[in-house]
Amino acid sequence: MKKIIHYPFLILTSAAGLLFFMSFPKLFNFRPNGSEHLGFKLMDFFKAFIATTLQFFEADSWLFFEKWNQETVIERYTYSLEIILVSLVFTIFIGSCIAYILMSISFKKRSKLKHVLNFFEGLPDLLIIFIIQMSLFALYRDFGIRLVTMYGLAGKEPLIFPMIINSLLPSMFFAQYLLKIMEEEYEKHYILLGQAKGLSNLHILFVHLTRNIVPVMSIHIKTIIFMITTNLVLVEQMFVLNGYTKELYNLLITRGGSPVQVFFYVGVFLVPLMLLERVVTLSGKKAANARGLNI
Repeated sequence: MKKIIHYPFLILTSAAGLLFFMSFPKLFNFRPNGSEHLGFKLMDFFKAFIATTLQFFEADSWLFFEKWNQETVIERYTYSLEIILVSLVFTIFIGSCIAYILMSISFKKRSKLKHVLNFFEGLPDLLIIFIIQMSLFALYRDFGIRLVTMYGLAGKEPLIFPMIINSLLPSMFFAQYLLKIMEEEYEKHYILLGQAKGLSNLHILFVHLTRNIVPVMSIHIKTIIFMITTNLVLVEQMFVLNGYTKELYNLLITRGGSPVQVFFYVGVFLVPLMLLERVVTLSGKKAANARGLNI
């Protein structure tokens, strides 16, 4: 019963959030007589909210599928989803490598490297992307070396570079989280039992400990997907990529775009990601139940 109510409620709250977002600018206006101060018009906001809601019940508002089902829009849609999915794989791989390498060294060295990891993870996404962008510019300008194709030109969109950039900071965050649960797991009794039996630390780490943390890792995928999706907006804008966020931007600045159309465009983009998150989460819970873990 709880699951039956959950998903319709999720759809309704998403639609309400979209309506609030599209009506929110009507809440503010500049005061008369050339004043530079903002004023509030609560009634205008409610009127805009009601008018936007009523558009969901107008037949003309639903005549947009042919516009979405164009070759250029579909290409942008699949291109952005491809970046997100491969970036997720990169994030898990890079983050896992960092965490396992740190766990395989001594505690003293690990503590120092954790400070470095915390520093880079705390930097703003925009700053990291900008530094990488400027570094590649300087490398090409001074030495004529072009490591990667950064920009989408002549109808050819780069793949590997935006995927790496999009997964860089999420992989730091994932490595931090993975390192934390590994250190907590190392304090449990089965680790001491394995060490008492003479098992090597690498064997305990890669065999016994990994099997117990996989279910917890899968639950955390939701946050990683969210981070990768938000980073995608920055990556596509800064590297002039012809992705789906550009299509959403064009739709939002077009006066003829209806709230139904915006809701559909956003929903079509988020549904595959939500399904992926649910599949991974359910798989993690199933694995946890099989091992008798409560998560």
